[in-house]
Amino acid sequence: MKKFWVFVLTGMLLIVTTTGFARMAYGIILPFMQEGLSLTTSQSGYLGTMLFLGYLLTVGLSGVLTIRIGAKNVLLVGGVCVVLGLIGLVFVTSFWEAAITLFFAGAGSALVYTPLLSIAISLYPKKRGTVMGLLMSGAGIGMLLSGLLVPFMLQQFPTLGWRGAWLVFAILTLIVMLLAFWTIKQPNPVKKDTIQEKTTAWRNKQLYIIAGIYFAVGLVYLIPNLYQTSYMKSLGLSNGLAGSIYAIAGIVSIGGAPFWGMLADKMGVKKALTAALLLSVVGDLLPIMFENIGGFILSSIIWGSSLGGVLVLIQMKASQQVPPPYIASAIGFISIFYAVGQMMGPGLAGWLIEHVGGFPVAYGFGAIVFFICILLAFTMTTATTEEF
Repeated sequence: MKKFWVFVLTGMLLIVTTTGFARMAYGIILPFMQEGLSLTTSQSGYLGTMLFLGYLLTVGLSGVLTIRIGAKNVLLVGGVCVVLGLIGLVFVTSFWEAAITLFFAGAGSALVYTPLLSIAISLYPKKRGTVMGLLMSGAGIGMLLSGLLVPFMLQQFPTLGWRGAWLVFAILTLIVMLLAFWTIKQPNPVKKDTIQEKTTAWRNKQLYIIAGIYFAVGLVYLIPNLYQTSYMKSLGLSNGLAGSIYAIAGIVSIGGAPFWGMLADKMGVKKALTAALLLSVVGDLLPIMFENIGGFILSSIIWGSSLGGVLVLIQMKASQQVPPPYIASAIGFISIFYAVGQMMGPGLAGWLIEHVGGFPVAYGFGAIVFFICILLAFTMTTATTEEF
């Protein structure tokens, strides 16, 4: 049990630093970087694209590398990329320098996350939901800490400013990577699969249904995240109130992923995923039905706690469809679909809001897509390939 919690805490710290600090803190530091580097608004947006592009290009590659050189080695390579990217941000003086360093940070975060899940599932196959949920909570913790630490560090480092924030994040990430080097063990190698077993694993229709669900979730899950504050302000609610309600979603999201992971270990992934998707539908419908404070608060609690669970459960279901050596590849494969959906979603939602019928139409679209995901989930079997 002690080894389990050492691994979980180390893994959570890895996600806090390589996902929370390396990817999610960018939005908080961005206004200060934009001013310091004299960037236009478009250039600031392109920097975010480079960060995401780095993640997208390596998330699929991470599974292949895991098979070739081992999950721990890939994780360490990814951590080095993140640290180099964060250190580079301390010294950048132009748009292109910032773009390259952010690309490295994004690429490295994908090379940490996917192999880490593979190691977790290999070490604790009977607790995969619990361990994956706890690891996923690191992203929410990282986002929360970024929001708290960046303003504090800007006050503490008036000369360095935003560069000081990136420097602190780089040092913390380096410390965590050293901790991971000493505490995380490479799982025992699994017997090499035959060509027939490998072919059978990748002909699993369930995996492609899961990939389709992940794409659909990526398409719409950011709608309340990106537009809830604007929706509330359009109804006359104050900035402070809108921000407080949004913070509720962030706080409950930290416990949401572990809760759904533990529930899946108890009742099965398919049932838990269906329940989480159903709550996601309700979370999108509530603001349409009740355009008041109560409706938005209840919606924030529901989507904040359920969406992180949906992501964990989809990854968990994918991990059950292939033999252990291919878990990282399976998660990397479906993550490509998710990433493409995530790229398309915000723009599509913005177009619906601007040209079709405002915020209710975008939220309604999200509810419909989540409902389609429920129908797809019903087509999945409860049988798994855990016997591999």
